[in-house]
Order: sequence, then C-alpha cells, then structure tokens
Amino acid sequence: MDYKVICPHCREKFAMTLYHEDGDDQEFIYDCEVCCHPIAIQAHWDSAHHRFSLNVGRGEGYDEMPI
Repeated sequence: MDYKVICPHCREKFAMTLYHEDGDDQEFIYDCEVCCHPIAIQAHWDSAHHRFSLNVGRGEGYDEMPI
C-alpha cells in the first residue's frame, strides 16, 4: 500500500510503498527520493490489522530509530 511521507530534512512529500506481508512491526532506513538524506521509518499494524501507524525521523545510520 502507498503512503505519503514528508521528509524531515527537506520537508518534501513523496509516496512510499509498505507491505503488511513484511511484518506487523517494521523498522528501516530509507533515503529521501528528493534530497537523498536518510530517513528512519517505523511502521506498525495493530494485532487486529485495523489501525496503522507510521513514524518518520531523521536517520543518521542504520542503528538510529525514530522516537
């Protein structure tokens, strides 16, 4: 499914695709499609799969996660 994301570095919007099949809890670093800075992404689906949350933060490397 496509989700709109706002880059925390350049504030530009872009769409990214997340797949629920990849797990209920996902954490990864994604480079902004506009400015190429790293973005820490955290996605979570609840156990009933009715609610979805997406946290976006500045990524300084693969070991930093959004708050």
